[in-house]
Amino acid sequence: MSNSTTHSKPWLTPRQQVEHLKGKGVRFSLFSKADAESYLARNNNFFRLRSYRTSFPKVDEGARAGEYANLDFGMLVDLSIVDMLLRYEMLPMTLDIEHFSKVKLLGRLEEFGEDGYAIVADYLAKQNKSGHDSLEDNLTIREIKKGESSPYIASLLRKYPNYDYPVWVFLELVSFGTFVHFLKHCSEALSDKRMKDDFYLLQSVKSLRNACAHNNCILNDLSSGEPMYKVNNRVSQALGAIGGIGEDMRKSKMRNDRIQQVTTTLYLHSRVASSGVRSHRAKSLAAFKVRMNKNVDYYEGNFQVLSCFDFFGRVMDAWFSTDNDSVDLEGR
Repeated sequence: MSNSTTHSKPWLTPRQQVEHLKGKGVRFSLFSKADAESYLARNNNFFRLRSYRTSFPKVDEGARAGEYANLDFGMLVDLSIVDMLLRYEMLPMTLDIEHFSKVKLLGRLEEFGEDGYAIVADYLAKQNKSGHDSLEDNLTIREIKKGESSPYIASLLRKYPNYDYPVWVFLELVSFGTFVHFLKHCSEALSDKRMKDDFYLLQSVKSLRNACAHNNCILNDLSSGEPMYKVNNRVSQALGAIGGIGEDMRKSKMRNDRIQQVTTTLYLHSRVASSGVRSHRAKSLAAFKVRMNKNVDYYEGNFQVLSCFDFFGRVMDAWFSTDNDSVDLEGR
């Protein structure tokens, strides 16, 4: 299909993409131009790969003004690989957190003497559209009913035609986002401040999980700015106890939403996951850290990349040591 409209960003062939990067000052020492063309044709797309350039400074003046000061195509490739592997670490960790957070919630509800039905019925009633009493018009019920054709939960749904779900069933039917919202409802119904705090932590984890599930890049924006949310006090205090992470580094890194969400996920996993699961993740994170630092010499003089790698490494070492298992601070 052709389109006569003139666009400001024309489609470039791999060869043209390489020439475009060269014109911006990108070198091809670690990767030859021919290898770069092949890589762009078969391994990655130009738009994603070039997005990692934002962590590299440009020349301010002189003949090369506006070009990247020290950026090789191989650095873009390396960052994209580290980013991919980071997503592969974070996604299963968010699944672990969801599981253990549900277990934790069920335990708390039992402690409060809940029967498991009333708290769900109250939540669903509050989700009805304004002016409607029927659960058929309920936003959460409509979400759940989408699973009627699912081979995983269809049989479970048939057991509850009137939507009178006990909480242990309800948690198996809803999305992570709905679970987080339900947790907030429970915290308010039970006046549980700690549970409310968990809700805010889980919002950050949910955002990272969505990014990983949609294969969004994480490490293509490492700059410190104005985050959407203030870092959780529990996370901030835990970071303050890590050797080598001073106040300036902590504040700087937590002003980046992406780094803040990764850190929050690492923190919450280290607190709620079982010792066996945490030990398994610790070994995987250790392998990731080795790969992250494999080509660290590429980035000599690049504070943004080096400080990010150093920060992640220190956090992983402190909260996921492979030598010994830290004690669960918030219950199993």
